[in-house]
Amino acid sequence: MRKIAWTPYLLLLPSLLYLALFFAYPIFQAFQLAFTKNVDYLSVRAEARPDAASVGSLAMQTIVNVVDRISQEETLPNGVKRPVYWFKVEGQDPSGKTVQGWVSQRNVFIESRTESTTARVTTGEPIKVWTLDFVQRMVGDFRFGPALLTTLLLIVIILPIQFALAIIMALVLQSQIRGSTIFLYIYAIPLGISDLTAGIIWYAIFTQQGFLNSFLVRLGLMDQPFIFIQAGHQGWMIAIVVLAEVWRATSIVMVIVVAGLQAIPRDYLEAGEVFGASLWQRLRHIILPLLKPSLQVALILRTILAFQVFAVLVAITGGDVLTVLGNETFRWYDPQRFNNPNVAAVYAGFILLLSLGISLFYLRAVRSQEEAAKTL
Repeated sequence: MRKIAWTPYLLLLPSLLYLALFFAYPIFQAFQLAFTKNVDYLSVRAEARPDAASVGSLAMQTIVNVVDRISQEETLPNGVKRPVYWFKVEGQDPSGKTVQGWVSQRNVFIESRTESTTARVTTGEPIKVWTLDFVQRMVGDFRFGPALLTTLLLIVIILPIQFALAIIMALVLQSQIRGSTIFLYIYAIPLGISDLTAGIIWYAIFTQQGFLNSFLVRLGLMDQPFIFIQAGHQGWMIAIVVLAEVWRATSIVMVIVVAGLQAIPRDYLEAGEVFGASLWQRLRHIILPLLKPSLQVALILRTILAFQVFAVLVAITGGDVLTVLGNETFRWYDPQRFNNPNVAAVYAGFILLLSLGISLFYLRAVRSQEEAAKTL
């Protein structure tokens, strides 16, 4: 009898628990926030008592016709008895269907409990209903378009610069020239700095009384400081955010590229040198094709992080004149601003969908020859 190896299943259990607690459950909660809302509906009863079966529901502020009424006695805690009216009403439910049944006087407004022939529904019970209202509110938000455009623009600008610099930095380290270890430490310095700190550093450089303006004025190149960060200079603000992000996160890509370079057999590079291939030719025809798995990982990681750009932009621009999707997510969630977790969840879900879509594109477009051959 073949013995079952339980070890792989035991190792799989923590991973499944992690995915359930920290991925599936938050996604489910965010999905509910984005596509459901609590709506008060009054249940219409088959008989004049609270525990009777429900025959339908009426939305708040619905005008109903009073068909019949009965008075019941209710005993208060102090022993006093008072009349409580139940009304048999007829009205249209949210789908337009006519509903007839009994409702308590506590749930409707009626001018005369003994004579009025119409009433208005005022209270009910909260019920979750599916809705696209929050999606429409996000799309209709006047800041949604600029936030999406700025986010995509930052990705288009930042990624090529970062990958070009990361490959150059990795090649410098791979060349093993004298002092290359020092370069590694210098390149890795931004990895120990948070997003917010990086934004503050670059704000201090480009603000009106910052390091750059002070330096240029002292050299006599400018008579007065130039205001880089202001409403009319969105191009300058985007450039500053790009510089801050490139400085802060290029080292992450460099680490991945260095790991990929070390996995390339040196025989391939030496063969290229023997056959007279220049550095550019070796980079194009040997290094980059063999780096595709590492570049694939780096592209997915950096794109996801680029969609989450928030603290750097807020520290530099304030997040009002120039905004991104991550900033809008926070604005809608912030209790001191819009205090609307539902729309914030829609923004977060939209960022997730964009990240997944672009990641799938990378997985398809940046493939090694072996991966491409398997799909044929």
